Amino acid sequence: MGGGHAHLFVLESLARDDWPAVEVTLVSPEPHHHYSGMVPGYLCGSYDEARLRFDLRALCTAAGARFRPGRAVALDLEARTLALEEGPSLPFDLVSFDIGSVPAALDTPGVREHAATVRPMSRAIELRERLDALIGRGAPEAPVEVAVVGAGAGGFEVALAMEARIRASGSTPRVRLLEAGPEPLAEFEPDVRRRTTRILSDRGVELRTGARVTAVRPDRVEVEGSPPINSSLTVWLAGAAAPPLFGRGDGAGPPTDEAGFLRVDRTLRAVGGVPVWGAGDCIALEGHPEMPRAGVYAVRQGPVLARNLRAALEGEEPESYSPQESFLSIMNTADGRALLRWKRLVSHSPPAWWLKDWIDRRFMRRFGLS
Repeated sequence: MGGGHAHLFVLESLARDDWPAVEVTLVSPEPHHHYSGMVPGYLCGSYDEARLRFDLRALCTAAGARFRPGRAVALDLEARTLALEEGPSLPFDLVSFDIGSVPAALDTPGVREHAATVRPMSRAIELRERLDALIGRGAPEAPVEVAVVGAGAGGFEVALAMEARIRASGSTPRVRLLEAGPEPLAEFEPDVRRRTTRILSDRGVELRTGARVTAVRPDRVEVEGSPPINSSLTVWLAGAAAPPLFGRGDGAGPPTDEAGFLRVDRTLRAVGGVPVWGAGDCIALEGHPEMPRAGVYAVRQGPVLARNLRAALEGEEPESYSPQESFLSIMNTADGRALLRWKRLVSHSPPAWWLKDWIDRRFMRRFGLS
């Protein structure tokens, strides 16, 4: 279930390796999966949409798998069936989830009605269309006012990408990045946060910390204890929440943590021995509650997931997954440079952008695009 990064490796293994006789169905709401690492580049205009799109139907055909468009709404472990929004339920012997997360705090008033997001990543297409329409209908001398809620790595990149796209159009950007916590990019080291703040300031992006959004309106954002902030387009990136499919560990569905993420052990199998596996942003790895929900972890999990699904079918011992202690982080700043963090090294430079572009294009080539 899901065409995320890790399942791309499963499809690759099915096409390349000698699996036992197995009937595989990939279920996904869309026939394409968009690579999250290139979404900021798409928003600012460095890539067209086709450049960051995986063709799931084609990958299934190459793997000898069946593609089924749909969205899962219920998992019955006793009957071993997966209920979809439309059509009959799917029976399974083994089921694997790589369905990502959903935006957090969607129950905030006005978010569902008025805010844009990039989860799932196909929503980035809608976001760019809305931004271009906003630019097109504004007076040249009037600033284009937008807000991004959530100053994690994604919010940082999206705010700068929108600033660059507005400026490239000849309009004046007024971009505000709102963070409920005391500082941006809380998951990074102080040196990265200082560099982040300086980059935002140099680009004229206003960073507001301690800004808890209480409502999103069509033309403004309401913030607790502060006057409303004008925004004709608000992007909601306020963290990640568990997909509702798993429930909350009430016994009817698969085991989950307190937040509702699928609890898996080091083999990426759900704890308790049920025939459920998972990878990517939808899981909570036992013993590693601090593991970031970042695409680099899903990429590392992919080959392990493929080997362990195959091992389960063949009755062999599974392999253990160990999350890396640190990872290379490169954030696109939409100005021909990128902010790179690798252990103690922090660099904001064109070579960092060239490296990011090379890594992203190489990943796309692996699964059929150049």
